[in-house]
Amino acid sequence: MYTDSSEFYDLIYSFKDYQKESTNIVDIIKLRHPNCKSLLDIGCGTAEHHKYLKEAYTLDGIDLNPKFIEIAKTKNEHGNYWIADMRNFALNKNYDVILCLFSSIGYLKRLDDIVSALKCFAAHLNPNGMVIVEPWFTPVNYYPGRIGMLAYDKNEIKICRMTQSNLEDDLSVLDIQYLVGTPQQGLKHFSEKHELRLTSNAEMITAFKLAGFNVEFDENGLIGRGLYYAYL
Repeated sequence: MYTDSSEFYDLIYSFKDYQKESTNIVDIIKLRHPNCKSLLDIGCGTAEHHKYLKEAYTLDGIDLNPKFIEIAKTKNEHGNYWIADMRNFALNKNYDVILCLFSSIGYLKRLDDIVSALKCFAAHLNPNGMVIVEPWFTPVNYYPGRIGMLAYDKNEIKICRMTQSNLEDDLSVLDIQYLVGTPQQGLKHFSEKHELRLTSNAEMITAFKLAGFNVEFDENGLIGRGLYYAYL
């Protein structure tokens, strides 16, 4: 999970075109749920999408990371944000559409956990509501041993993140090493270990059905990882 890197998350992912992704999300919702007025973002992270989505919808979010929730609150002053586990939460509030983006669902390590989360999503939907889930990689399109690098290079701060992708049973295990440098504090090194389940398309469809959903899969999605569209 994101720990020491939380404060640098938006800098590390500054290459992502959140505005374009948000426009695509709005287009999808207008097509598939044109009467939508409210969104809940599960695993909202730092809520960078919310800077744009809040122009079209009322919008709340949950995340397990307290630091992310602190950051998220600064981007959507009219939204509500809670520290919560997607497998078991109760907000006493329902929504027209529930989002779970950027592979947050992958951090659930067992199929039973995925089903529990999806049932929780269903419990927070308004009638005729819709769920949009962006999955992690599958066993077919994950390649262990790969080395990846992201860099952020400004005068005030420089960040290098290198990742080695490993495989342990049905989990992708990411060994992530960070080097952060600032003129004031010099160089700092730290590491994180992320474990995400490699869930097949068939397993995801089964999980949605066990949670009571009808589901469709768009293999392209926002960034090539696909999107699941699910309806009760």
